[in-house]
Order: sequence, then structure tokens, then C-alpha cells
Amino acid sequence: MDYGANDAATVATGTAFAGVAVIITILWIIFWLGGVILFIWTLIDCIRRNFQNPNDKTLWIILIVLLYWVGPILYLIIGRKKGTLPAK
Repeated sequence: MDYGANDAATVATGTAFAGVAVIITILWIIFWLGGVILFIWTLIDCIRRNFQNPNDKTLWIILIVLLYWVGPILYLIIGRKKGTLPAK
């Protein structure tokens, strides 16, 4: 038997690997873009809100910036309730 580069199984394996690599890359880009959007949205929201204690705003900004995914999620769950938007 000939196990050369043109073997059907070898070509099929290479094609499958390329397909999986493309899917993983697309998912990674979606995940990354979601993180960037979440980061920007929570950072802007935190900056716009008034907190009773000014140190709370500083703390939340630091957490959002340093803890890329966890900080924004914690802010949305805990911190957003503590701040109020200024009256227009």
C-alpha cells in the first residue's frame, strides 16, 4: 500500500483539521469581541454613575480594568445597583 501525501485519509484528516481550526478561530474572535464590548460598556457605565462613596467608583474602575472578564461581570451583578445615573 502507498501511504503518500495524496492518500484519501490523509487529505480528509488535513481538511477536517483545517475546518476545526477555522471554527475555533471564529469562536475565539467572537469571545474576544464580546469581552471588549463588555469591558467598554461597563467602564463607561461606571464612569457615568454617581456613587455615595467616591472611593467606590475608583474601586470599580480598577476592578473592571484589572479583571478583564470577572471585573465587568461583578460590576454588572453588584456595583451597578449601588450607583445612580445623574439627572439630565
